[in-house]
Amino acid sequence: MRKIYEYQVVRYFPNELSDEFINVGIMLNGSVQKERIISETEAKHLYCSVLIGENKKFYAMVEYLNQLVHDDKLRDPYQYFHNFNFSEVKVLASSDSEEIIFDELFETYIGYKLASEEKLDRRIQLIQDSHKIINQEFKKYINIHQSKKFDFKIENLKNKKFYHSNVGSIGNKHDVFKMTWETPLAKSPKEEYHFLDIATIIRENDAKERLALNNITVHEYGSDEEIHKYMKKIAV
Repeated sequence: MRKIYEYQVVRYFPNELSDEFINVGIMLNGSVQKERIISETEAKHLYCSVLIGENKKFYAMVEYLNQLVHDDKLRDPYQYFHNFNFSEVKVLASSDSEEIIFDELFETYIGYKLASEEKLDRRIQLIQDSHKIINQEFKKYINIHQSKKFDFKIENLKNKKFYHSNVGSIGNKHDVFKMTWETPLAKSPKEEYHFLDIATIIRENDAKERLALNNITVHEYGSDEEIHKYMKKIAV
């Protein structure tokens, strides 16, 4: 059963006279309030052009915000000032645990900019599982091929139709951009393009609309069960 959660994004403004900001943390209102600010180590792996020449000030702000979290004072009204602020309250619906939701929110707003070994491992594992499931259960109906532009392409052996697919998160702007960039404008009737979504929360954004405008279909792809469901649909 899905529950409704409210959350806010902690934003850092390198220049208070500009509207440009960097997402640096998440606050989730669940059964207990959860807060996370990027660590100083993560801050050093975060590249944004607006930080050029401002790194020391940014690292000091990250240290300060983490201290507020430690002292349970991040939400205190008097902590607001011109270099950091909170987004408007946002709402999401999910049946996942609060821990999963919290981690996914951080990944969606901040983590995608970091070189996340954990995320990379999960994506690679899902791609490997795709090969394994096809070879074990669908080998008579579909074949999986390597692709230069996509994570893989699947061939329906009966109608000779190809499905070009990328595994990624609908909340990750880079994943969505890569999919739309590699998908050709002119498409053959024997070719389809699928975005295999590994996100574990439901959040409104314009990514699905952008993919739909490029005739890219989105499929849930975060577990072996969802992989099996997808392959069964392709094999028909």
